[in-house]
Amino acid sequence: MSLQTLVNSRVGVGLGLAVGRTVPSSLSYSLVNLLAGKLARAERRPLIQTIQNNQQMVRSATLEHSDLQRAVEDVLRFTGRCFVDLYRNFSNPEKLSRKIRINADLERLIALSRDEKFAAFVVVPHMSSFDLMLLAAANLGLKTKVLTFGQPTGGYKLQNEIRALSGLDIMPVSRRTNLSALASLRQGGFVLTAVDRPVTGQGRVFNFFGRPSPLPDGHIRMALKADVPVLAAAVHMDEEGFYQLQLSEPLTMQRLSDPEEEVRFNAERVLGVLEGYIRAHPSQWQMFYPVWQ
Repeated sequence: MSLQTLVNSRVGVGLGLAVGRTVPSSLSYSLVNLLAGKLARAERRPLIQTIQNNQQMVRSATLEHSDLQRAVEDVLRFTGRCFVDLYRNFSNPEKLSRKIRINADLERLIALSRDEKFAAFVVVPHMSSFDLMLLAAANLGLKTKVLTFGQPTGGYKLQNEIRALSGLDIMPVSRRTNLSALASLRQGGFVLTAVDRPVTGQGRVFNFFGRPSPLPDGHIRMALKADVPVLAAAVHMDEEGFYQLQLSEPLTMQRLSDPEEEVRFNAERVLGVLEGYIRAHPSQWQMFYPVWQ
């Protein structure tokens, strides 16, 4: 079993939950830092090579060996800290609220989601502890359907169970849930999903950080069909250790005569916004799949 398979398994997530509930945060962070350092030096592991390649791209530079190893270690360290924070606090709304910074962007997102005259597709990258922010935002009144990885097994199912504690409608991607999401958009609702995980075997590619990548386009197709804008959001941890949300202005879908060019143009507009979020905090981008072939 690979490291990534273990982390995403029900055993791996369950172990993380057990540690998060029983081990003090300070000790958990120390263990995370120790483990991150050891893993970052295991450069033959496919997971480490994937993180290296992804970090080289988003940092737009050819990093020296020591700098690249440090970048990988930072990603692993930050990912571990996010899991600790999520697993220690997910079931306690008061504790969740203490981990986030309630800023104008978060308040705007919640208000728009509750506006019956405004519908939008919200897209995010895999940055920071978005799950923690999602749970906290739901406790503050956020209303949205959440599209997650299709056909979830093991750890993914357990993660969805945690997300569902917020009362949000968690929907693994399928033809049926896509139709439900589209209907929700047409009726004035919100739909949210991450859009930076590559789609294996997809023929279509989009420009992402200057290179083609097989990223999803379902959010764009739904936004076009429902005639709703896209909101691009991301979470990052600030210097004081609080998670905070960034939110774009509504990105109205541009209409073109060629349907496929229409999808490409709008998808790359949205990806351009997400690039800015990732560039600002590259160590907080938790993407462990090869984004560029």
